[in-house]
Amino acid sequence: MAKIRPFRAVRYNLSSPQAFKKVVAPPYDVISTQQKRQLQAEDAKNVIRLIIGNPSCEIHQPSDYSKAKKTFQDWQRTKVLQREETPAVYIYRQTFHLDGKKLNRTGFIALSQLTPFGKKKGGILAHEHTLSGPKADRLKLTKAAQANFSCIFSLYPDRKGTGGLLKKASSRKADFSVEYPKGIQNQVWVVTDPLWIKDLQHQVKDATLFIADGHHRYETALNYQHLMSRRVKGAMGTRPIDFVQMMLVAMEDPGLVILPTHRMLPARIVTSPALLLSRLSSLGEVHPYPKTISGSAPWKWLEKLGKTHSTLGISFDGKKLYALQFSKTVEKSPLLHDVSSAQRKLDVTLLHRLILEPFFGITKEKVEHEITFTSRAEEAVVKLRKKEFAAVFFLNPTRIEQLREIAMNQERMPQKSTYFYPKLVTGLVFNRLDSF
Repeated sequence: MAKIRPFRAVRYNLSSPQAFKKVVAPPYDVISTQQKRQLQAEDAKNVIRLIIGNPSCEIHQPSDYSKAKKTFQDWQRTKVLQREETPAVYIYRQTFHLDGKKLNRTGFIALSQLTPFGKKKGGILAHEHTLSGPKADRLKLTKAAQANFSCIFSLYPDRKGTGGLLKKASSRKADFSVEYPKGIQNQVWVVTDPLWIKDLQHQVKDATLFIADGHHRYETALNYQHLMSRRVKGAMGTRPIDFVQMMLVAMEDPGLVILPTHRMLPARIVTSPALLLSRLSSLGEVHPYPKTISGSAPWKWLEKLGKTHSTLGISFDGKKLYALQFSKTVEKSPLLHDVSSAQRKLDVTLLHRLILEPFFGITKEKVEHEITFTSRAEEAVVKLRKKEFAAVFFLNPTRIEQLREIAMNQERMPQKSTYFYPKLVTGLVFNRLDSF
């Protein structure tokens, strides 16, 4: 059973959208060291001082976590942050443009009861592997601050018309909003009506939840619950530590967008483009793109090829692009013996299992140290032309039905298999774990 409940969020005590813009941030795991400095300089009250930043970009010291704790306490004491008096559910809508189209993605933020992965019906399922480093980092922060500073992003099948409930409650002016980053409007409606909340709880109670973004943070919440269970009194499911702050979006939402995450490899790994192309040809057919990489046409070409065969692109100089269409016979490879037929058709799984691991020795434990990721193909092209990387593997987007099938099989895809766009903004609401 997907059990959700309203909560008394801690929020910034701000009324101006311009002031709000200076204190919010992207999710911690996409913040570079340079961006962290920019956020710190933007405003002394920016949420970066609570979420600290990306452990993949810098080593965090024990004092960093205690500083975050003290900052959170000080900001509440001085009314920089205030806790709601009435439990609420927070409808969250992001309005953005993609490929010339205006889109809205609407969901709601509530507390979701923690449950271990693996229960297919009415439980919570994951689709990506996690790494120990980020989980250890987030656990230290949670232990220190006793709070969720960002939302798990989850999906659910909307079989009972939850979208209608959200639409009705968000027909009035939003309670607060902020444009962040540029071009993306974030609106939040605070809903405290007990009857409306009861209807929402009833409509999602039988839903299976699929984590879209935040696998590390969800596993951290489970670890924190286990760690604190002996210290916190009360039955399971009645304590604040048994819940985690979560944004839930219907799989049918018209604004749900998944972008690919491309893999950028350095010169110390890819030493011979000609040799790599030769080795790739053993896995299928290699097709050269007939023109120089420019605009969106190359990626539409890759997507078209991917409709008939699992396909990925590769470039070594940011000018010439090749497409590898995997042969159907690779699905029988012994390197794929432990994955389902659904995974054997997935571009990103084939890339990791048949190329990155056997060709370069990049196992899942080494991924975060050897590969740089980007969801923007144009960024990867620029970096190739500047010779910052020696090769980039370009992927087609993972489809929502693929994610669902793999999660239902209780399997995990490689890290960074999906990029849900846009990212949720950090700093809209926080959840305290010491009391409801």
